[in-house]
Amino acid sequence: MSQGTVSQGTVSPGTVSPGTASRGTVSPGYACLGTVCLGYYTGDAQSFEAVQDFAEYLTIVSADVYAVELDGTITGADDFGVVAFCRAHGIEVYACVSNYNDDSDAEGFDARLARAAIVTHRDKVIARLVALAQTGGYGGVNIDFENLAYSSDIDDDRAAFTAFIHELAERLHAAGLKLAISVPGKTEDSRDNDWAYPFDYAALGVDADLLQLMTYDQHGPWSEPGPVSGADWVESCVAYAASLVDPAKLLIGLPAYGYDWDLTDSDPASWTYSATSFSWGSIAALLARPGATEGWDTASQSPFVTYTERGHWHEAWFENAASLQAKTALIAKHHLAGLSMWSLGQEDAGFWEALTSP
Repeated sequence: MSQGTVSQGTVSPGTVSPGTASRGTVSPGYACLGTVCLGYYTGDAQSFEAVQDFAEYLTIVSADVYAVELDGTITGADDFGVVAFCRAHGIEVYACVSNYNDDSDAEGFDARLARAAIVTHRDKVIARLVALAQTGGYGGVNIDFENLAYSSDIDDDRAAFTAFIHELAERLHAAGLKLAISVPGKTEDSRDNDWAYPFDYAALGVDADLLQLMTYDQHGPWSEPGPVSGADWVESCVAYAASLVDPAKLLIGLPAYGYDWDLTDSDPASWTYSATSFSWGSIAALLARPGATEGWDTASQSPFVTYTERGHWHEAWFENAASLQAKTALIAKHHLAGLSMWSLGQEDAGFWEALTSP
């Protein structure tokens, strides 16, 4: 996902740590609502604890622990045995493979890695993705390739990704496996939006079993302060996607994090902003800061807080129960498959209680 991390190593089906299948419950609670609830597991101990503690809410876990390399290999491993735990508790689990580059000189999602996977080594990568799912015990693959604009013609990048997905879907489905694709939230198909345009919703929606809409990061360290996932923007994204794709294949994306802007260190005139992310679990401490003033933006149905620290003026945007429920209401309204959340380990029980409250 937009802030994903990858555990490096070699592809492995993983081993089960002692006692890893002893927590959680056998029947996922969110399934009773008739919707999918997908959570992203990021490969660390805190994220694995969340899988165990909140298993009752989960219908799918996407193990975001794999990455493609320039030579077409796939690195990563199921170090904590999340596959075994999920299968023991009736939860589907997908191998999430990204083009995230955690090298210090890289800038996160790497267009070079995406190009290597979908063009240079396409056949090799597809074969390895199918093999990873089969040998690792996964029920499918979740492709999370972002920042796809690479060539001089963005339409070529769009066509290349569509062709890659089409062939991958055929191979996975022939093997009885599923395909989920993470796609940026967007409200139109504009070539000027080089982050979102390479994703052809209509074509991808034909091949995918699920399209996971990344309806978060509406604002962030690259922008002025604002909602991370405003309900008005999210609904516009959902409505646009549902006009091109069967809504029963769409997952709304919810963030378990927020952003804190240091306005004193920011320079809006040059579009330079200083902001850091914080988890849902840190919100209470943020609101308890001396002089903190909480606000509510009616249009986006999003909370925010302002405060001063060491002479610096801050503005932070995040989620609360009301903002989450404003977005989960869109699932029934637009007949969606369900929801996804980024990421397991950033939340607490209150996050899940908010999602499942009437």
